[in-house]
Formats: sequence, structure tokens, C-alpha cells
Amino acid sequence: MKKHLIFPLILIFISLRGFAQTDTEEQEKESPPKKAVTVFSIFDTRVEVTRNEEGRRVYEIYSNSKVYEDEELEKYVNKRRSHSTDMQFDLGINQWIGNGDAPEVRAWGSWNPAINFDYTYRPGNNFRLKTMIGVSWYNFKFEDRNLQALRGEDQIVFEDFALGGGTKSKISASYANLALIPTFTTGNGKIRIGAGPYVGTRLGGRGKFVYNNEQGRKVKEFQRTNLYYNNFRYGARLEVGVANVDLFLNYDLNEMFQADRGPQVNTISFGVIL
Repeated sequence: MKKHLIFPLILIFISLRGFAQTDTEEQEKESPPKKAVTVFSIFDTRVEVTRNEEGRRVYEIYSNSKVYEDEELEKYVNKRRSHSTDMQFDLGINQWIGNGDAPEVRAWGSWNPAINFDYTYRPGNNFRLKTMIGVSWYNFKFEDRNLQALRGEDQIVFEDFALGGGTKSKISASYANLALIPTFTTGNGKIRIGAGPYVGTRLGGRGKFVYNNEQGRKVKEFQRTNLYYNNFRYGARLEVGVANVDLFLNYDLNEMFQADRGPQVNTISFGVIL
């Protein structure tokens, strides 16, 4: 009886082994081995580039995020608290301060937008040092809509438009700026006050005049040239914050126009930080 049982068991074992081998071979055919081409890391992410049997690139991404524990976690949190980066936007208005030869500037429409990237270092709870780099735009909209700014041979000229019918007149300039703002805060950070210097270099500038012609159509004229703006600017910036509201005030210590080429005016800008 035992002999009769052993023989069928042997046949079953051989059959199962054959099926297993066949399945393994099929899996190997379906999933050919990949050859790694290159491996690189981006921040906390590991990227592996491979090629399949058709020669196409295959990208596999793995997370290399480090897990901080105990003392390492405390050091990491403290570092994040003491260093930070941010993007901020200024939205304000411009005014001139100087002699009476300069045209009167209308506040509404003389916008001072700016885009700034800042890095802040906090050595303590009540002090922070902010470094900013960004771009700002000066716009000065004249109260007299029929007054046109023109580039003369050696200075900027403000003339009444001969045909009349002016609807808008302004000049503008853009600057790349660098600022350093030491700031003092309360313990909970609800009240903030800071002041520091800034410098800038001019990127561009132009004049714009809009009027209605005899047919009643709107015509725009541009002075696409430097209207004798100073190529460099420097001044002081004041920032005041209460709760979630932050305000700024910029005052240029140097004049807006080059010496003897325009009105002797300094620029003041103030507004809100977004």
C-alpha cells in the first residue's frame, strides 16, 4: 500500500516544481532587469534614471527626508526659527519734497509698487535683522494733465501741450534695490519697528502723455529715454508693524534728477507691505 502512495506523491512534486519554474521564467520575461544610468539628489529627493529593454528612460523617485529626533530635532527647530526667507510686496504712493520749480504731483496714481525677497536672521526673541533685495517702480502723475515732460538737450523740460486736450501725464523709473533693516519686536511679535539704509541702481525710465486729438480719439505719446534721472539712489527705510498690518516709508537722501538737469527734489514713498 505504501509503495502505491509514494509513486503518486513523486509525480505531484515533480509537476508542482515544473509549474513553479515556468512561472518564474515568465516573470523574468515580463520584468526584464533594468540597468541604472545615473543617480542624483535634489534637496531631499533621490532620483534614479534607468532604461528599460526598449531603451527608454525610466525615472524613479525616492524620498531622502531625514527624521530628526531628540537633540537633533531641537537643533533643527531652533535653526528654522532663527533663519527664514520670504517674498513681500510693497504698495504705496510717491511724492516730491523740494523747490517750487517741480510740477505738482497727484498722490492718487503716483504708485510705488515693489517686489522684494528677504532673508531674516533672528538672534533673539526681540531682535531680527532683515536683508532685502528687489525691484521698485517710481510713478509720478502730474496734477496738470496738459503738462508734458520732455527730454531737452541738457535737462528735463516741462511744457504745456500746444494742442491742449491732455488727459494724463506722468513719468516713471524703475530701480533694483538692496536694503538692510534691523528690527525690534515685542516678545510675542505683535509690535515691530525697524529702520535701515537702502541703495538702488536704475533699470529704466520713461515719460507718458495721453491726449484726445481733434477727432476725439485717445493718443498716447512716450518718451522712451532717460529723462535725466539719477542712476543711483540711496536713502533710509522705516517699517512699522502692528499685529498683521505692516507699513513702510522710504526717503531718498539724494535727489531724483541729476545735478542741474532737473528740479531739486527728493522722493518720499509710503504705503503698506503685503
